[in-house]
Amino acid sequence: MALYNHAAVWDDKPELWPRGYYTNGHVQVDAEKMSKSKGNFLMMNETVQKYSCDGTRLACADAGDSLEDANFSREVADNSILTLFIELNWFKETIAASAGGSLRDDAADTVFMDKVFDNEINRLSRICDDSYANMKFRDGLKAGFYDMIGARDLYRDWCLHSGIPMKKSLANKWMNHLALLMTPITPHWSETVWALLGNTTFIVKEKYPDFAAEDKVLSRKTKFLMSTLKSARQTVSKAKAKPTEAWFVVVDEYSQWRKEALIWMHGQHSDGAFTSTFMADLKKWVGTLEDKKNVKNVMQFASFVKKEVEDVGESAMELTMPYDQKEILSESKKYIQAQLNLEKFDIVKIGIDELPPGLNEKGLMNCQPGKPLLFSAGGAKGGKK
Repeated sequence: MALYNHAAVWDDKPELWPRGYYTNGHVQVDAEKMSKSKGNFLMMNETVQKYSCDGTRLACADAGDSLEDANFSREVADNSILTLFIELNWFKETIAASAGGSLRDDAADTVFMDKVFDNEINRLSRICDDSYANMKFRDGLKAGFYDMIGARDLYRDWCLHSGIPMKKSLANKWMNHLALLMTPITPHWSETVWALLGNTTFIVKEKYPDFAAEDKVLSRKTKFLMSTLKSARQTVSKAKAKPTEAWFVVVDEYSQWRKEALIWMHGQHSDGAFTSTFMADLKKWVGTLEDKKNVKNVMQFASFVKKEVEDVGESAMELTMPYDQKEILSESKKYIQAQLNLEKFDIVKIGIDELPPGLNEKGLMNCQPGKPLLFSAGGAKGGKK
């Protein structure tokens, strides 16, 4: 009936017709059927009074978008009030810092993490846009709110530990984008922060923020940095004796058997995708290898690279790294050192720099492009894949 009425009223304006419909099953509360006998029956007015309008809307967006039952989480609604309040204060503090000259001027040199942060804003804005267009509001909330906050937190912490103030233009871009991205979900909060940013218009009348195309190579560099740091944190936390001095050891070229696997994978990839029989063909191919003891390693390596290709494209199969690993890690040296709580820390490249004392050939076996080895005087190692 909606389509019929729209088509009848606006016969010559199809752009006003519905472009899609959204529906879901029943609405659950805390993953349980809503029932007065269980005491979890929620009325809209009561919910808004308890969690605020925007807190309720945020929890509704988080409830899910599929045909399955939606799940309204009271914990999410409760936490959203605090999160929105914290972010509101961060807007105020950052605007004041910007006015007071505490942020880095736009004319200052651009560092690696500036580029990463800018690229993340663009990438997440696109994901949020696509999610809203397909009425996947939970995905839009994740990208446009939670992941945006995560990207900001990383940038802020990196700048703090590196002794470099955040860049003024990037902080402003992030605040403008976050306000606009969240308008469909938290319009009242967005109007408030939009006014704080010095705007005199209503944000609900503004257009979706402009964003550049994602730099896939830069995204891959970012993933390399974060996965390397994550692996290092896990290694240090598991060490019986916490190291005080450590090195990241990087290498540009793969070992021979990995090169052979990558060359074989190139033959299975065309038109942007692997063959439908990739895994079956992989099993047949590894069966022809002379070193039968290495079959498991080859299978694991190929599966890992396949996922990388699906995430970042064919560049993941290059025989040498498309970026300088040492340079990326060196630009974040202070941040990494602080994160790992090390007194001394350095990055060395095999074939170029002098290797740390005590590191032998056996220890280098786990070092490969994109997977640096974390070596400490106590023998802590990481980066194995």
